[in-house]
Amino acid sequence: MSPAGNADVHTVRVDGELDVDNVPARLRKSAAWFNPGRETVVDLGGVTRADSAGVALLLEWTREADKAGATLHFANAPAQMRAIIDFCALNDVIPMR
Repeated sequence: MSPAGNADVHTVRVDGELDVDNVPARLRKSAAWFNPGRETVVDLGGVTRADSAGVALLLEWTREADKAGATLHFANAPAQMRAIIDFCALNDVIPMR
């Protein structure tokens, strides 16, 4: 995960796998991503594999951003992740670009 961005938008690129084995560590590392009034974009273009735990992580990030008063969007989600989101009818809950 690598942060980048400007004063208006904070962009974070997520690489590798988002699965049950590494989601807890990724959640801990993301604690400072969401700031009041700031937009964060999580670029998922580097995700090589995701399972339902990865989608649960997106839901948790969405909750954390809401709690912080931040705006959150996800970009470039891999097809595997989008399929899980579609199957679970989460398109209105997980903000994709």
